[in-house]
Amino acid sequence: MMRFVVLWLLLVQIAWAQQGGGVEQLFLMPPPGWTVGFHDQKGAVELTELLPPGQSPKNWSEMLTVEMIQGKPAMDVQTTLTQRLDIIHQGCEDVGAGPPQLSVENGYDTGLRAFACPRSKQWSKGELSLYKVILGRSRTYVISRAWSGEPYAKDKLPPLPQQTTDAWLAFMKNVILCDSGDRLHPCPQAQ
Repeated sequence: MMRFVVLWLLLVQIAWAQQGGGVEQLFLMPPPGWTVGFHDQKGAVELTELLPPGQSPKNWSEMLTVEMIQGKPAMDVQTTLTQRLDIIHQGCEDVGAGPPQLSVENGYDTGLRAFACPRSKQWSKGELSLYKVILGRSRTYVISRAWSGEPYAKDKLPPLPQQTTDAWLAFMKNVILCDSGDRLHPCPQAQ
């Protein structure tokens, strides 16, 4: 049975009441056993990091991050993903990126993009990440799945099993923004 977990501030339900509309909600289901390792809100940005059992924000091999930026989206999806690339590049000795995949999901502009950081400046580890950006009415949602491990050469990505790649893509496909008061953005039904 597939169930959705709704992230609210600390865990994973976010709802924002809109004037003249319903409640915009981000639905996602974190991997089983994952818990909040970090949560903070500074100004218009709220950030939550979830980690597998036994891992911490300073010692992790996999991470799920949900960032919510309050305010009507100021950038389109393509620009937001490019900005992520710039941010990642600041923390890496080098960076690689796949092409952005732009679409509309449940009536919202959405995009996916993969990034590679062969060696982070802070941790001296290699990282791979998959980002999903969704533009809501009054928030921008940035969701990422990341792997961290031994540094690697930019032209030789670390061997992530196809099963991991498939799981990340399936996870991102099931991250849905909806609005309970808008038929153009229907919320998923629990099964």
